[in-house]
Amino acid sequence: MPSVGDQLRTAREEQGKSLEDIGGELKIRTNHVLALEEGDFDKFDAPVFVRGFVRSYCRVLKIDSAPVVVQLNHELGGTDALASDPALSPGKKGFVYQLTLFLTRVNWSIWLPVIVLILIAATVLLVVDAKNDQREALRSGDWVNDLPAAEYKPSRGILELEINDLPPAPVKPSATNSPSVKP
Repeated sequence: MPSVGDQLRTAREEQGKSLEDIGGELKIRTNHVLALEEGDFDKFDAPVFVRGFVRSYCRVLKIDSAPVVVQLNHELGGTDALASDPALSPGKKGFVYQLTLFLTRVNWSIWLPVIVLILIAATVLLVVDAKNDQREALRSGDWVNDLPAAEYKPSRGILELEINDLPPAPVKPSATNSPSVKP
């Protein structure tokens, strides 16, 4: 039985597609497509990527992926690096890991509008509550006791100018048309 890479290459060539065509459709580099066809699976980080690319490759070529993936699993068992999936991280998972895992699984198309509506409602309730507290404080009259003591501080104005600062006033001659007062 031909290898997985041979099956993929044969199907691709029968359909007249190039490595670049397949790479473009799969959105992977051409050298990765070539590595799949040559059975050089060590170029990939984990077997999950190899399996996913092979399934996608089969979908693009419109061939049944089930028997190809079964054979791929046998071939991956022969490579030391990709014989099994590596553990992501040993030991207990931390809070940040659990939180990010939860956030990736949330259906945001549903929850984002709900969260926005809750935030809007909470803001409206806080504003209404603050206005009611303010109105109640005005009605009770307790706010008068909280006012500071009144102090009068006159502002410095023109009346506070010293006479010495002013220039001497010009003397006006008496008007000639003014009535004269006779004794």
